[in-house]
Amino acid sequence: MPNFKLVIQQNALENQKRYHNRKIHIEEKMKEIPSQYEGDIRRYQEYCWKTGQTVGTEAMLDYLYTSLTEQRIKKTTWERRLAAIKKYLSVAYKVEFKGEARIAYELSAMRKMYREDQYAHLLQVRGKSAVEKKELTDILTRLPIRAKAICLVNLVTANRPNEMVRLRIRDFDLKNKSVQVYLKKQKRWHTKRLTQEVVIAIEIYIREYHLKLDDYFVGRVYKNGRYESAAISEVGYGKALQRWTGLTGYNLRKSQVLAMHTAGADLPTIARQTGHKSLETLIQHYLTVSEITVDKYL
Repeated sequence: MPNFKLVIQQNALENQKRYHNRKIHIEEKMKEIPSQYEGDIRRYQEYCWKTGQTVGTEAMLDYLYTSLTEQRIKKTTWERRLAAIKKYLSVAYKVEFKGEARIAYELSAMRKMYREDQYAHLLQVRGKSAVEKKELTDILTRLPIRAKAICLVNLVTANRPNEMVRLRIRDFDLKNKSVQVYLKKQKRWHTKRLTQEVVIAIEIYIREYHLKLDDYFVGRVYKNGRYESAAISEVGYGKALQRWTGLTGYNLRKSQVLAMHTAGADLPTIARQTGHKSLETLIQHYLTVSEITVDKYL
């Protein structure tokens, strides 16, 4: 019996230790500021400095109001700025936004202003354009070995940039023409299909650059041609795509969706390849009538 009590006490101590460590870890995670917020936070800090204001909620509201009424930024940009500044103030200055009725009231009023005639044009959202797939594929197949393989994979899988930069060679099953993609937005793994043309391009890329299973598929290549296995940033990946094709990852993603839709694929089939969880999102943002279709009937 004494031994049993000792075990119970030891378990209780271990549990308490785990609880404590968990809470510390969660707190640290909550204090992390996403890297995509850095630019918006810097611009807010510069605004406070130029206007002689103390960093805080009052300066935040002033900055957001000016962003709308003077800079006339898009609504989507305004919302992103708000999210970035709120995160910055909550982490760096321990600002609590819950229960702040006045702040919520002013933010609500600014959102309503976007529906006024003079600001209504700022609600427009222009998505990335689709490109006719055959024309695009012809361009991609003429690229150098590495660029060709990466761009073809991005096109056929309709991967998001954050999915492309995380791909490793081990994620590909070339024999079965598939690839396992981690959908960061949905926090889950998803299988996507590859065409034989893409499989061949990947095989040549792996062979030419002597890639190993743990290597990143995109990685980094220096001017002397030396490959380095590294998870490059989404910004860096975007710049590479621009150099190679003049397009973005979302141009490729939307082009694949449109091509599948035009070929007669139903929505669940398209979503199966792209990784879309919501068919409504797929319809609203990817399957609106394209300019190419309109042009056919002009």
